[in-house]
Amino acid sequence: MDTLKQNITHIYGKRGEKWIANLPVTIEMLAHHWLLSQITPVNNMTYNYVAKAIKDTEQPVILKISCNKQSMAAEQQALLYFNGQGSIKLLDENENYHALLLQQALPGNTLKSLYPMQIPFVMDCYVDTMQKLHAKRLPDQRHYLHISEWLKSIDQLKPNHPCPSHLLKKAIVLKNALLASMTTAIFLHGDLHHDNILKNDNHWLAIDPKGIIGEPEFEVAAFDFMYVQELAGQADVKNIFESRINLLAQKANLNAQRIKDWVFVRLILMAAWNIEDHGDSSWAIKLAEQLG
Repeated sequence: MDTLKQNITHIYGKRGEKWIANLPVTIEMLAHHWLLSQITPVNNMTYNYVAKAIKDTEQPVILKISCNKQSMAAEQQALLYFNGQGSIKLLDENENYHALLLQQALPGNTLKSLYPMQIPFVMDCYVDTMQKLHAKRLPDQRHYLHISEWLKSIDQLKPNHPCPSHLLKKAIVLKNALLASMTTAIFLHGDLHHDNILKNDNHWLAIDPKGIIGEPEFEVAAFDFMYVQELAGQADVKNIFESRINLLAQKANLNAQRIKDWVFVRLILMAAWNIEDHGDSSWAIKLAEQLG
């Protein structure tokens, strides 16, 4: 809860402080509205309030509340689009409180918990989940945000930012080339790393979709190929990174070079977003340096 408070007040200022202060009343109102009991906050909240709960029907559910109306609307839209195909299901929403009532994955352990101990297995599960998400035919792109909108943050970095100029220039060149050469446009999860994939019975379901139009290689580039702990202990980060990208590309039948390029671009995008929010961009920049 401390991380959530810190992030929300840091990003939204007075509005965030008010949202945090009103959160207990908001939770109580939604619990009454949706007939929830045994509300138990998860221990890894960052930008949204998330809690496990039980419906009056004894169904285990997730209560999710956001300070950001736009991000919650985008997640709602994505969940409606996927409709339980590779993702958890949206059960209900409350627009007034920017809240979602979601299916709870059970037992709910993350795919991340098996990585990097079982790399091939994790990648197989990841690809299977991703392909379920991508299987639906996109009816009309005009209703959804395109990755090019996200990537504008790289171009819009203000002067005196901490991102080294050579990394920024490389990211701009790569993202322009990648966007210009895209041949596939599908509806993506947008943040499909393996901490956002949970076990549900005998299969895996994605959570926290952003919902955006792009190509599969952009999706795969969100995979956490190496963790912070590994970076400190591995001398040959770039080769390890590339070998894992090649393996995942092979399993997903995707272009390995495009994945590598998108990984670099997404790292600089992550840094740009952190800079915008006055957060810590050092990890993304450090990894981009090692890969560049």
